[in-house]
Amino acid sequence: MNWLEFALLHVDEPCTVRVEAPGRRAVPVGPCVIARRPEGFTVLCPPDTVAPPGSRITMPAGDTVEVVTAVHLAALGTRLPEHQQLDVAGHGVARRPCRASGRPG
Repeated sequence: MNWLEFALLHVDEPCTVRVEAPGRRAVPVGPCVIARRPEGFTVLCPPDTVAPPGSRITMPAGDTVEVVTAVHLAALGTRLPEHQQLDVAGHGVARRPCRASGRPG
């Protein structure tokens, strides 16, 4: 299963964010899965997403957050396909930017 198939199966509605990497224009990226953490959010994106630390992400509700950590994750036998994990920090982000509809299969 690739990232697009995974996101369409496990998210109620596809979620697109805008990513502005340092020195680059903002581009739409999706579908993404957004999960709340105590200190911010984790944004799971397609594997070709370019968003190093310091990149700015505009969430679906229009709030802007900053990428703190970016990690490319290979599937390596897990239930998640290859993807980019972006840990972001920011306050005032909408309570439900995207919701998971089920557990990864």
